Amino acid sequence: MKRWLRHRWAPELVLIVATAVWGGAFLVTHVAMERVPALPFLALRFTVAAVAVRLLTGARLNRITPAELGGGAAISVAMLAGYALQAVALGSLGSGRVAFICALYVPIVPLLQTALTRRLPRPMTWLSVGLAAAGMMLMAGGGDGGFGRGEAFALGAAFGVAAEILLMARFAPRVDPRRLAVVECACMAALALGVAWAVGQRLPPVEPLWLACAVGLGAASALLQVSVNWAMGSVPATRATLIYATEPVWAAGFGAMAGERMGTSAVFGAGLILAALLVNRPGTK
Repeated sequence: MKRWLRHRWAPELVLIVATAVWGGAFLVTHVAMERVPALPFLALRFTVAAVAVRLLTGARLNRITPAELGGGAAISVAMLAGYALQAVALGSLGSGRVAFICALYVPIVPLLQTALTRRLPRPMTWLSVGLAAAGMMLMAGGGDGGFGRGEAFALGAAFGVAAEILLMARFAPRVDPRRLAVVECACMAALALGVAWAVGQRLPPVEPLWLACAVGLGAASALLQVSVNWAMGSVPATRATLIYATEPVWAAGFGAMAGERMGTSAVFGAGLILAALLVNRPGTK
């Protein structure tokens, strides 16, 4: 296993697997959201994740560093912004329009990175970002209409996802992935619980279905958070963004297996996203 992890493609393969799992988890989350408010569900999910990562970390947690504490806290704020603002937007907009606007995190990442580093991305990076953004818009069904409160929340969610990717790219190369994951999950759970209390969201009476969803997603989040932290230590933020852009492709695939139909535009969008990965493969100019 350790020998395989030293392969130069291993970090990207880990991100691809993680994105596939996130795509499949969309169906599980959708089922849970029909039965329980978003914020307390997130608090429970990431509490389970924090406990699971803590068990994986063992005595290694005793050597936690200020960078891991600060980085994990900052990443958790961005994570909560992405999750919570998306949930609020879904309260007033259709899921397709929310997904269309949230897809803007794909071009936002290189734009923010350019503003922070003052270095322009490679031309092929811009091309691949454009292909991925167009593909995600097609898979979301596009969008029309004006720009109102719901759209503003969805755009905020896109910036939250972009900030999370950039922060992970900054901190992951110089910290322990398991200790960072403990802080991320624990802070995420605490923040979600605090915001849920502030806005009056409470967990409903326990039902086996949504509880199983929370525990299952929490366990998966623990493993994925550690894996992604490790992979982001060597995968550039823009490249990671393009891999994450395949999430709707996986979600659509799992949805098709569950009986959902994918239209022609969605199939074409999936093709554009996969083309974006090929265009921006390592070594292209």
